[in-house]
Amino acid sequence: MDEMNSPATANVQLPEVDAADLLAQLQGWREKLADLLQELPPDSFERLILSVLEKEGIHDIEVSRSGEKLAGIGHVGSGGFLSFRVAFRCLRGRGRINSAEVEDFRRELQLGRADKGLLISTDSFTQEAQLKAASERIPEINLVDSAQLIDTLKALQLGLRSERVIVERVLLDEAWFGQV
Repeated sequence: MDEMNSPATANVQLPEVDAADLLAQLQGWREKLADLLQELPPDSFERLILSVLEKEGIHDIEVSRSGEKLAGIGHVGSGGFLSFRVAFRCLRGRGRINSAEVEDFRRELQLGRADKGLLISTDSFTQEAQLKAASERIPEINLVDSAQLIDTLKALQLGLRSERVIVERVLLDEAWFGQV
């Protein structure tokens, strides 16, 4: 017996769904999550970022907050050969992050003696900011924009879970039946 005619599914009536509505439901989660990240209270956003950092292997995190800016420093590794300090700064708000913000963060990293920097934004970075971060200057700065943050939340299953949806669309060929 095939799956569609099994007793478990034979009497199930699914509501008729417009394909465009279904597609919007399946794809709209990114925009909803981006809006939710903007609206989270500062303490909830801080806990979320700390969860992400811990899942990514950063531990012994010391945090400071100034308005919408969350900053801190943590360690990657166990203190052995591959141990290094990572400073981070999280910026929330609507507006692309420019190169001046990256340069300011780099100066802070140099003063704080961090080995690497992680600049996280709930928006995006200008091309100039990306070039400034990618320059060969020390310390290295990794930029995480909204899309990357959302992808990381999905990969780590923090507040998100995935379901596989299989859709079959059957199209009736009336001309074929007219020729039978």
